[in-house]
Amino acid sequence: MTSVDDELFVLLPRDHNQVVVYSTTDYQPLRHLHLHGFKPHEYSNLTSCVRHKCLYMSDFSNKCVHTYDLASSAKRRWSGSGTSTNKWPVDSMPCGLSVTLSCNLLVTCQRPNKLVELSVVSGLCVREITLQSDIDGPWHGVQLASGQYVVCHGHSFERVCIVDGDGRVAHVYGGVWDQSAGRLFWPSHVAVDEDSQFIFVADQGNDRVVLLSSTLEFVRSISEGLSGPHRLYLHHTTRHLYVGQQLGDVVVIQL
Repeated sequence: MTSVDDELFVLLPRDHNQVVVYSTTDYQPLRHLHLHGFKPHEYSNLTSCVRHKCLYMSDFSNKCVHTYDLASSAKRRWSGSGTSTNKWPVDSMPCGLSVTLSCNLLVTCQRPNKLVELSVVSGLCVREITLQSDIDGPWHGVQLASGQYVVCHGHSFERVCIVDGDGRVAHVYGGVWDQSAGRLFWPSHVAVDEDSQFIFVADQGNDRVVLLSSTLEFVRSISEGLSGPHRLYLHHTTRHLYVGQQLGDVVVIQL
């Protein structure tokens, strides 16, 4: 999920009309967007650049990122076909997407595990950060005001980590998965409050959203009305936290 101006964009798990657009005023559906050739994967993600009025969708299976220009309704595609003219600057599987402080596209990748910054205009690689070997299966990353990155990850070692520009781990929350109060069970997505730098984590397997400090200290959790929270989007102006759930609905929480 993401928003541009007064519209909320939600990525759907289907091959036609993959993005549904809602009004952020009354949550009524406005239209659908069809992205030719894009088949969303379970790990696909959606983000936007408000400055450039553009959407970005990760294509895990095909190792590429699709873009949709909202201003001209024209879409572009960066392909991972392996040729010198259109090859991605990384050979990993793209999962989570976000926009950095300098307005680059941050791509969280698996196999190998790394963070890749791309120009939101050209798709050219700006920077790569190799993640430490104990960061297994990274799902999503967001840059903090400090310049560090918060990354949620794990298949059997479920954690949220803060890493520096060299991929070194500075802070950790979580560990071996279970469903106790202090553990995470499939942390699949994060959102960061620009003002407080508090970090929201979609703790999917525990049916809750966990709120952590900027140094990953537990603050509180939100579980009422949630079932398998899978994606998060924080609208900073309205203070609405949008929680996309595994079964397909979206819960809106007023912070």
